[in-house]
Amino acid sequence: MFLPLAFLIQVLGLVVNASPIARSGSPTEDLTFVLPIWEGALASHGDSKDLAVLSDMKSLLGVGGSHTKLGWSFSSWALSRDIQDASHDYHFDPTNLQHMTGLSEKSGLPILIHMNNGRWADCCTPNSDGGWGDVLLDHIATQPSTTMQNPDGGSFYSHNGGNNYFSLSRLNTVYRDYKKRNIQASAQVLAQWAAQHPNLFAGVSLDSETMMPSQAADYNPLVIAEWKQWLQNTGIYGPGQQYFGTGRVPAFKDIASFNAATGQSFASWDAMQPPRSITPGDAFSEEWQRWRVMLILNAVSDETYWIAQAGIPRTQIFGHQTPRFDDYTLVDDVITETPANGAGGVTYYGWSADAYGAINPGLRASGKNNWGVFEHNPVSTDATFAYNGLVKLFDDGIKVICPNSWESDSATKDQYAIFGSPNFGDTFGNSLKKFLSTHGDTPRNQQPEPWNPGTRVFDFYDSFPQATATGPDNHLEPSGSVGGVARKSVYSAVGGSISYKVSLPRVSSDQRLNLWTSLGIRDGAGIGGEVQFQVQVNGQNLFGPNFHFNKNYWTWKRWVPMMVDVTPWAGQTVTVQFLTTGNAYYGWTTWGSPAIYQSSDNNLALGKAVEVSSTDGDSAGWRASGSTDGIVDGTDGFRGWSSAPHSTPSAVEWFLVDLQSPKSFGKIVLFPRSDVADAAGTGFPTSFLIQTSNDKSNWKTIVTASDYPRVKAGDGQIFTFAQQQARFVRVYATTLGGVAGEFWYRFQLTEVAIYP
Repeated sequence: MFLPLAFLIQVLGLVVNASPIARSGSPTEDLTFVLPIWEGALASHGDSKDLAVLSDMKSLLGVGGSHTKLGWSFSSWALSRDIQDASHDYHFDPTNLQHMTGLSEKSGLPILIHMNNGRWADCCTPNSDGGWGDVLLDHIATQPSTTMQNPDGGSFYSHNGGNNYFSLSRLNTVYRDYKKRNIQASAQVLAQWAAQHPNLFAGVSLDSETMMPSQAADYNPLVIAEWKQWLQNTGIYGPGQQYFGTGRVPAFKDIASFNAATGQSFASWDAMQPPRSITPGDAFSEEWQRWRVMLILNAVSDETYWIAQAGIPRTQIFGHQTPRFDDYTLVDDVITETPANGAGGVTYYGWSADAYGAINPGLRASGKNNWGVFEHNPVSTDATFAYNGLVKLFDDGIKVICPNSWESDSATKDQYAIFGSPNFGDTFGNSLKKFLSTHGDTPRNQQPEPWNPGTRVFDFYDSFPQATATGPDNHLEPSGSVGGVARKSVYSAVGGSISYKVSLPRVSSDQRLNLWTSLGIRDGAGIGGEVQFQVQVNGQNLFGPNFHFNKNYWTWKRWVPMMVDVTPWAGQTVTVQFLTTGNAYYGWTTWGSPAIYQSSDNNLALGKAVEVSSTDGDSAGWRASGSTDGIVDGTDGFRGWSSAPHSTPSAVEWFLVDLQSPKSFGKIVLFPRSDVADAAGTGFPTSFLIQTSNDKSNWKTIVTASDYPRVKAGDGQIFTFAQQQARFVRVYATTLGGVAGEFWYRFQLTEVAIYP
């Protein structure tokens, strides 16, 4: 959106009315959905045949109860089965989707729709009748530079088995235009239906498992061209373009600076080509790997925007990624599991309850407080193993579980059949039936949002002097910096062990205790080796086997937030141990702001008066008065605060919160622009100070940020520091962010929150 050029030089003082915090979750926060995947329904069957299958499902599994509910899930094949012919340019055909929504109404079963239009677009399993067509997929694949390629130009695209590998470059307009058009047409049908039947709509998941086929992808020339633009903040990442404000920070000003950073000697940007293979720890390879991760993240985030723009609430749009099997081959980095402005989600096959800790804490600590598993199967004959996995997911506060797959209508069942699996029999089906019975009337554990787990009941940073620490180097860093983001931190070099005795409070039935921390490699570290992080409570692992860092985390340093429910230990005195293991070479492992919280709403900034340096776009929904109302999700009608525009990034703009009297606080969260627009996430400054004062004349700087990395829409930016006592809090920006679709630089926020 292009905002009017209106500079307001005077300081604007604005007061807002206090209002209850609007939890960033779905309309049915206390519900958990169990939605087996059944791809066998078709409009050509008529209602009776397909309703009979759903009747069998209800009979065999039970329907759950008041809070954990049985439903079903299926795919909208908007690039294969559910399209019109070439004479209609393959537009989306809603016939099958409308049949499915009708089945939901008649059966009373809630539904979730998998937007399966990625590498599984011509899927599927033996229980999927209909023979999904490849006509549109093949049409796209025959166009120039539309599919993923190896270094020699060979295509990875083929039929079936999850091999519809189209290039994820934003320059791949042929693929993206068809996909966006048909996905939005499908989502519009769903949105209209969901508005009439909100109790039957659980949400949508994105393309199943968006990833790379191997380390040899993607060398499509469009991917390489876009990479160069992203590195320099030019092309589609330059001023006036669609993705301005989302390029690399810091950008490379010339090929010489790129060569110096990566150890290369390219004569020009035109001559620069990515490495033909990836060598972990090599600066050039890792810069390419960083771009491969960004391709995945951009793809899932763009799809989320498309679906949201069609009318589906963002809290009901879930990721659907592999659970970090191989960072370098599949590029399923944990950051890709939660798309910008959406909720997180993965697939689990054969995972034990103990192993979930390697993934669930990262999912819970990113994005919203909603997350799900969109393909789940224990692939085991052990009934206890299967049941305990479901209970663990429930205890972690999961919103949606999609068991794969329902095949009661199939004469020949595959190994994943919930009942009648040739490998595992009825084990999974019986476990699901038991779970729906035992947990049907149990409200979902409504976990707090990751940016505010609640009131700190134990701070591991503050209690470090009383801890028992061993290892090469354990110490406190008031402003430990990882990737240019400073947090109060406990530095514990690889081989470190820090042990605490913690007395945990008892909590009420509607409260949770959560351990929150962030993991990182401290700025200044050279290239190290792989390391593992672990937290134990009374010897029990919280991070599954461990959370590991590969060598990419040394070249592209970034915090990884983690949040784990420790409510089972409420009311006990426990031993909490922080461990780092692995390669000690540059093993500068750091725990960011580790603490245990008791869930509560304690935002000191809620409803408080604000002052800003300038403002712009009031008529278009940009009002500073809304930036302390507790609503962290921007909409088309409300976007937050925007400063006046500037022609260069070097400009001063600031935002001030008046707490009315001196308050004690140790955390500030800034929420980037998150309205439903391609510009979401842009306009966030890259250099700024966070300051405090009691008189608005004498300012104390508590956070300094320089070359702050690009932010993800919907992802609150968390800043922690030693406890402060002040009345006024100011964010003072000196380098502004570009705004997508504009030529201007601005300071834009949806919300500011301040916590004790």
